[in-house]
Amino acid sequence: MSKALGVAAKAVILKEGKILLLQRPINEGFDPGLWELPGGKLEYGEILTESLNREVREEVGLLIKIGRPFITWHFCKEPFWVTGVTFAADYLEGTVRLSHEHQDYAWIEAGDYKAYQLGTAVKEQLEAYMGLYGN
Repeated sequence: MSKALGVAAKAVILKEGKILLLQRPINEGFDPGLWELPGGKLEYGEILTESLNREVREEVGLLIKIGRPFITWHFCKEPFWVTGVTFAADYLEGTVRLSHEHQDYAWIEAGDYKAYQLGTAVKEQLEAYMGLYGN
């Protein structure tokens, strides 16, 4: 039996030395109530950076400048085997406006992520970011 494949792009968005975390709704969906990075899955025909820009606009209404990818990660979200790529990104403009996909947000010092209950694969993404950028 073959399983479906999924591809996702996430961003560590840096604004004035802080990064953006988003909290998923407590009573619904995957990783309820846990914190994650902005981004999401690709649509057919998109490239990673197009998808990431679209997802960030849809989820939080921000414009960003996407930098280098710094980690790939994997997890199972039935029926999908998901491969993700996380990019460093700089905030350009906008005010956070949450979509229905999230209930809260926080701009945090990068090293403060340990105080948050993180969703699937988020810890490894933030640790990789800290290892490279040390913010």
